[in-house]
Amino acid sequence: MEHLPLPSSLAEVESLIRALYQPNAPATIAQIQEVLQRLQKSPQGWQLAQSLIVSRDDNIKFYAALTVIVKLNRDSASLTDDEAKELLQNIVSWVLQSLVDGSSAFVTKKLCSALITFFIHFPHLWPLCLRHFLYCLDIGRSTPVESLDDALQTNLIVGNLDRRKLTVAIWFATTLVEEVGKTDMNSPKYVQVHEGLIKNAPDVSCLLARGFSPPQDSTGTKTQGDTLSCFQAWILYAQRVPSSSDLLVRPLRELVDYSINCFADEELFQATAELFSDVLTNYSSFFTEAHYNSLSSLFDSDWAAQHYEQTIHGSHQEDGISFGLLMLAYGDAKVHELMARIDDRSSRFLQRLSGLLAADGYLVGEDHVFVPALEFWSTFVETMIDSTYSDEEQTQNWRPLADQHLKTVIMNCWRKVQWPPAEVFAEWDSAERAGFGDARKDVADMLQSVFTLNGVSLLSFFADLFLQSVAVQSWAEVEASVFCLGSLSDCVSDNAEFDFELSKVFASPFFELLGETHGPIPLRLRQTGLKFIERYCEYFERHGEYLPHALNLLFAAVNDPVLGGPSARAISTLCSSCRSILTGEAGAFIRQYQTIRSGQALDSWAEEKIILAIASIIQAITDDSRRLEVFEELYAILRKDFERSVQLKAQPGILNLTDPDFLRGVEPSKPQVVPAVEEIALQIALRALRCLSSMAKGMQDVKENIVDLDSDSRPVPTNSSFTDIQSDITRLLAEVQRTFSYSGEVVEVICNIYRAGFSETDPGPFVFPADVVTDFFVQQPFETPRLGTLLSTACSFIGSLYRGPKTFVPNHLARLLPWVISLLQALQVPESDTEVTQNGIIFVDRLMSRYPEVLFQLQPQNMLEFFFLFSLKVLDGKEPLPKNAAADFWSGFITLKSEDPGLQETISNAMGHLGPLVAQSLVQNIGGNAARSELDKLSDPLKKLVTNQVRAQSWLEQALFHESFPSKQVTPQEKTLFLRKIVGLRGSRATNQVVREFWLACRGSNFTYVS
Repeated sequence: MEHLPLPSSLAEVESLIRALYQPNAPATIAQIQEVLQRLQKSPQGWQLAQSLIVSRDDNIKFYAALTVIVKLNRDSASLTDDEAKELLQNIVSWVLQSLVDGSSAFVTKKLCSALITFFIHFPHLWPLCLRHFLYCLDIGRSTPVESLDDALQTNLIVGNLDRRKLTVAIWFATTLVEEVGKTDMNSPKYVQVHEGLIKNAPDVSCLLARGFSPPQDSTGTKTQGDTLSCFQAWILYAQRVPSSSDLLVRPLRELVDYSINCFADEELFQATAELFSDVLTNYSSFFTEAHYNSLSSLFDSDWAAQHYEQTIHGSHQEDGISFGLLMLAYGDAKVHELMARIDDRSSRFLQRLSGLLAADGYLVGEDHVFVPALEFWSTFVETMIDSTYSDEEQTQNWRPLADQHLKTVIMNCWRKVQWPPAEVFAEWDSAERAGFGDARKDVADMLQSVFTLNGVSLLSFFADLFLQSVAVQSWAEVEASVFCLGSLSDCVSDNAEFDFELSKVFASPFFELLGETHGPIPLRLRQTGLKFIERYCEYFERHGEYLPHALNLLFAAVNDPVLGGPSARAISTLCSSCRSILTGEAGAFIRQYQTIRSGQALDSWAEEKIILAIASIIQAITDDSRRLEVFEELYAILRKDFERSVQLKAQPGILNLTDPDFLRGVEPSKPQVVPAVEEIALQIALRALRCLSSMAKGMQDVKENIVDLDSDSRPVPTNSSFTDIQSDITRLLAEVQRTFSYSGEVVEVICNIYRAGFSETDPGPFVFPADVVTDFFVQQPFETPRLGTLLSTACSFIGSLYRGPKTFVPNHLARLLPWVISLLQALQVPESDTEVTQNGIIFVDRLMSRYPEVLFQLQPQNMLEFFFLFSLKVLDGKEPLPKNAAADFWSGFITLKSEDPGLQETISNAMGHLGPLVAQSLVQNIGGNAARSELDKLSDPLKKLVTNQVRAQSWLEQALFHESFPSKQVTPQEKTLFLRKIVGLRGSRATNQVVREFWLACRGSNFTYVS
């Protein structure tokens, strides 16, 4: 794109400016802007502004003011003080001229911005900028700053200003504080600017006091609105000033009473409420006690009563919402005083604040005050808790009145969390629905805090509400009562002293109500009821008489498309918690499961939860033979699924989609979509695997057991049936993996099944012998999908070996290590599978840390050499997770020690060969190749190298001055200084900072932003 030529006349410049505001192609606009910006930045820019400002076209005058701002920001340093003073007088005269020549407001405002820009660059030449500007407005001409000595007092000056000039002065004062506020008040460059601004505060106070004067017409009301905005901007600035200067704050505080009077003007109510809400929330210390007393009187007036009624019953009008938020802001600022006082005025105010929780309409969607009101009352409750349990608090005569307010709050919240009718809820959008749910959670959180104060009385309150609501069949109230009771479960469920109140619910027709699938009971109530049962599983441990009712209800809901998942989760939680009292019913549970799965399609996730529940009951059976017998009964069901999947894969013709057992491979939500037979077979297998994984989790012991690390072996069951079951499980797993060798999900679930036994110390069906697990791993070829998951599982396996008897650990490690390294060798490059690379290095690192002799006895020896070079290549690479693993490995290797002299000599020899390579890799990274986020991790092996290897300094020096060093930004002297610092710090934490600084220097100045 060719550049437009610079205009040769003022007329051409004006023509270009006008073209900016006319319809043109974006490319044309960009070209025009580029030309005009070149003119603005040129030495002739000052003269251009003076020439353009006399135009009658407002757009051109605006551009003239903009040009002045550009020149000040670019070239102010080139002006002498006399030139700057002349410029100031010119700009002021242009502002005054804009008031008499009919210029638009946007021109005058832009010229005011130019004046503020001047002040920011020349605060020493215009210290009392506002007073001087007011004086010029008053006399109607621009006058030197020195003439201020002859001026009247500021309050007299502003008294002389007409409404138009007063408005411009307020614009100026507002822009002044906003623009100065954008500069860094901690920067030496702007210290004088901020000090100068503060000196203008008394003049601002005089100006705004005039601006707050009662209006004579609508123009006066507009001026009052501008005054409120200006006042708010100055308070916001005062809040940011460290230890707010009295010179700034005192004059501003004198204006508070003026601003309170603005509440009486309905047109100013919104702006006034916003100002006070903002200051009360963010800068409450700005107001004095006298101000708070004035506000308190205001809230207790008839005027406030009318606005309060509008807030509660005003169809959610904006003024009503603003008044409610204003009340809450005042309440937040004075929460402790409101709580502690027992006078009538404070009580009436708190009564109204509790009433904000009962405004008309459904919360969030219609009632916009409820959530902020709830936040206030949550703060109020926390304040009560702090005061109640404070050592300093001697008397609590405030407590009865505060508790009375809390009762109202709780009742209002209970009413508000009730679900609307289904037809109303259906009309809500997703944001309103999510907001309603979030508000209910907030209520639950507050109730937990209230429980700290009221304890059992709160539980009793909701239990009684539940019974009353059931009696009148008010289902929304029943649901709200159950929800509130459920929210307290974390506070009471494990404490038997509250069981009496809970029994009111569970001894009522609660279970019968929830079991009515065709009656008037809303789905919401049934959902909440199921969650309620799950949350109080500890109660059922103590009251087994209610457990059958709960479980029957839950199992009846399993096949419900909406309730199936929650009910299955509740079954799992309940059975896991109550396992010891359900052991006699294990067979019945299995039969119930068979009945469910033989009926309509059972959701896969729900089935896994039910299997988990049954397995946890089986685990609690104390008699070994009986436990194994019941386990085999459940396992046999899944074994048939495995066999069916393998058979279907081999013989597609046996598929029968009228058979529920085959339908397990079809997505229940899409029964009309029939996948390929091979896919059905795979899904049947995966479903059975996930169920088996749930069995493995359920069979995990829930109590801590002591491990004898000195024992030669783990306890091994002598029961041949136990061994047969384990063998059958491993055989089936191998057969399924072989049949569906292409499925990564199969591999992942099988790994989860093996993992389940790693944390166990006692024998169990899934606590496989170590040699069986080792066989599983070493038989996996490189082509196995999810190889990274396999290696991660192998890392967990060696952790479980370390927690058990030590006798055979080296043998297992010696078999696993070649397999792991062979997988790494099969990678084309480390980056081709970062998960394999990362977990392979982690495996070797964990092995080396406990059994270094296994590492150095690896055969053939070239595998070990490969691994060392491979991990160095990873350390040089760009992938963060493998790189972190490599850094950890080399940190461990550098510090590796052995009590065996022969092994120690081997380690030392290896370090002698590898040390220079490690040093070079670290230096390459620190010299600029690494990402900044990697530096701390890379500093670890560097610190270990310096503190543990006597030749570290020479290795690092060689690497720093090697021709491959990646940066040309640092000198040899800087490299030497870096090395001296690193060695001198001897591995201390300060090394990390030295590394960061050196890395920055190597990267160059473009990267200094990250320091």
